Amino acid sequence: MHRFTSRSGPENGGLSRFAAAAGPFLKTPAGLSLVLTAVALIAVAIYLPTIEYGFVWDDVSLIVENPSLVSARPWDLLGQGFWHGATDAPEGPAAFYYRPLATLSFWADLKLAGTNPGWFHLVNAILNTLVALLVVLIVRELLNSTIWGGIAGLLFATHSSHVEAVAFISGRTDLLLTLFMTVAAFGLFRALRRGEPGWYFVVPVGYLFALLSKETAILFPVLVALAPLLTGGAYTRRHWLTTGACLLVGLGWLFLRAQAVGPGLPFPAGVSPLARLTVVANDLGLYLRMFIWPFVHRVKYPADPSFANLTPLAIAALLFLVTMPLLAVRRRYRVVSVGFLWALLFLLPVVNIVPLGPEAAERLLYLPSAGLIIILITLAARGLPGRARLRTASAAFLVLLSLAFATDGILRSRVWRNELRLFSTMVAEAPGAPSPYANLANVIAPTDPDSALVLYYKALSRDQGHIRAHINVGILQSRLGDHRQSVHHFRIANELRPNSRQILNNLGLAFLAAGRADSALVYLNRAVAADAHREADPTGIMLNRSVALDAVGYPDSADAELRRLVEHAPRFVPARLVFADRFERRGRYDSTLHYLRSVLELEPNRPEHHNRLGTVLVMLGDTTAAADHYARALTLNRDFIPALFNQAILTAARGDTAAAVRLAERAWRLRPDVEAIAELYHLLSGQD
Repeated sequence: MHRFTSRSGPENGGLSRFAAAAGPFLKTPAGLSLVLTAVALIAVAIYLPTIEYGFVWDDVSLIVENPSLVSARPWDLLGQGFWHGATDAPEGPAAFYYRPLATLSFWADLKLAGTNPGWFHLVNAILNTLVALLVVLIVRELLNSTIWGGIAGLLFATHSSHVEAVAFISGRTDLLLTLFMTVAAFGLFRALRRGEPGWYFVVPVGYLFALLSKETAILFPVLVALAPLLTGGAYTRRHWLTTGACLLVGLGWLFLRAQAVGPGLPFPAGVSPLARLTVVANDLGLYLRMFIWPFVHRVKYPADPSFANLTPLAIAALLFLVTMPLLAVRRRYRVVSVGFLWALLFLLPVVNIVPLGPEAAERLLYLPSAGLIIILITLAARGLPGRARLRTASAAFLVLLSLAFATDGILRSRVWRNELRLFSTMVAEAPGAPSPYANLANVIAPTDPDSALVLYYKALSRDQGHIRAHINVGILQSRLGDHRQSVHHFRIANELRPNSRQILNNLGLAFLAAGRADSALVYLNRAVAADAHREADPTGIMLNRSVALDAVGYPDSADAELRRLVEHAPRFVPARLVFADRFERRGRYDSTLHYLRSVLELEPNRPEHHNRLGTVLVMLGDTTAAADHYARALTLNRDFIPALFNQAILTAARGDTAAAVRLAERAWRLRPDVEAIAELYHLLSGQD
């Protein structure tokens, strides 16, 4: 089999005397292991501090507050969109995301560590390290140089444009995508270079996993088909079979995706092809600038109207598109074509051919940057023929540059420590964009609702059509008791996005809070009937409609709706709790007991459920069982005040005053402001 070759030594390796001295060692497994270990340690060191960071931004909606993720079975995720069940699911292009492998990784993390953000961050750091190691191996295959492979891996591990992909838990989609793309690419280049056909099997498998991680992988078969031409290898039967297998994998993925989220993406209307091409060229230039000079960061790059015209960024992109293929014509620089095609194929899905909302995002450069690093390393390793010292100097410069990247990355990662810091940074970096103000308002709303309203209105002053801001103002105004303003903003949101299940549900809740249950029922009925194909799971809306039916005086219909909900989502605890409330209100304590016990089967480690069940058991006269549940609640949380209060009363009734005083005193010290707790403590302790 014909194999593409790459000579080693001072001229090609470019590290002069050091390469000559270390070269034999670095060609050994021990030498490669040393380089891989060094790159891994650096990659881990940069992002190890992130294990102290919390959940931010999309993490909360996708993971922490996603009830369907907790209750899902692994195989269910293949049939669900990426935002399925999220509390703040977006609409538009993002509603079509299909990334079941990323969702599965979140599901597994929840099973292993619960909602401990440190574990999620650690997984991201490990994935990033694995990708950096694969970059080492790929460049080593392409250039036959462990030294240059190590420098490539070092640049990838330290490049500060990668911070968002690693420090942002939801950026894991790009980490998994790149991990499996680099696995597939390594298998491809290994099979071509070494003539080892077994590696061809890795290619379609890696491609499948990459597609299931993120849609950006879709164009990889183009690279597979052209790889022998780009690397000087030979087209063989096995190679064509591998290309065909990748095409079949892509078609299979398209079928799965269509079943889960629908067949297509919304393309822009009313935009001329020339204007769209200009935007694409400007976006491509923006990503190239991010790679070359990553020290100027933006969490958010809002849509830029000036990108409809030629800018220096577009000119830079055009120069890149012309010069790289011309350079790759020379045999010496042939590997440049691999990096060029890699970068181009994986940038095309993110340069707003289909408008995604924001102009760009740093995490979207994560996968394409591997191709740009291949270009950079190839030029450094094979440039200036006969000038070994200059190539050595260029290698030293790249190592120093990676140190600058690492320093910048460590400093930048702190932005992702918590939501207050993140969204404050977004406001400072993009003061003209509405969403940073709305996001910051979301963070401070629980503690400072007045300031949050000011921020929401700042968001609306920048974009009156900002639907999310209208929704959040409506929620906050309802909480503050201004139901008229709440209904007003939900109505605006409904006009901006008619027939949205989420908005109709919120509007129904606003009317319900205002005491207008009849109006609430109208909108909740519309919410249940709305097309749910691209929207959130209907369980919450069905529950709200049941509450509204009960409020307007249709208890039988309300119960029937709740039974349908329990059948539809048997693990949905709030429905069972509402049933328990209703039966308790009607004096049917046996039925109340049944539903509370079923809740405990689903969530056995929640102290509030044990406390609630204990209270019902007291009503039924079973104080022994009630005391056991109060004790269980206190085992789960020794400072759970309702259980302390109830257990103190029960213990005093049994005649153990000393134990009752201890329980009442602990509750009183925790909440001395609650009158009932203070009265109980003073009564039991004999104090006036």
